[in-house]
Amino acid sequence: MTDAPSFAVMQRRQSRLQEFAEQTKFARLMEKHLDRKCTFWTALENKPISRVSGMFQKRRGVRSGLADVYVLYRGKSIFVELKSRRGVASKTQKQVRTELLPAGADWWLARSGRAAMMALHLSGVVFRRRWKPPRLKPWEGPFSGTERSLPQHPLVAAERAAARRRWRERQRRRETPRPEPPHAGAQTARRENEARATR
Repeated sequence: MTDAPSFAVMQRRQSRLQEFAEQTKFARLMEKHLDRKCTFWTALENKPISRVSGMFQKRRGVRSGLADVYVLYRGKSIFVELKSRRGVASKTQKQVRTELLPAGADWWLARSGRAAMMALHLSGVVFRRRWKPPRLKPWEGPFSGTERSLPQHPLVAAERAAARRRWRERQRRRETPRPEPPHAGAQTARRENEARATR
């Protein structure tokens, strides 16, 4: 019988599903709105399928930390990283961003397909169909990577607050001395007397 997955594992699984869903939505929106006469786009997949393939990728110069989507619009490179509701850029992704910007590229982080489309709009991409910028929630983005901290989705904020409360409660339980069970002193004395009698 296998153990049930931990809360952290379940959260990671849920985040991956959310990211996939938003990447799929973004792909559909780009297919609908981007003008292929002046725009090229592709999703990027640079995660190795195994340790060995990762080693070979590194030897060939494949960089980790690239964004999920690359868009080339009239000579301008735009990279968009799609994240889940709780997602933030990793250290490697931040490093890639700092190298892309001086080279003239734009880099964005978005937590929804709609926010990713807004990122393209902010980068100057002109769509072939009429597109009305949506009203985005603060947690959706898009984010340029210069923000000190990112707004949280209400459910994520509630989860983290509950996790902090559980942690504080565990700390209090650890710091509170456990009371001795009833008659513990008498039992200890009886065991000591028995031990002395057998010497």
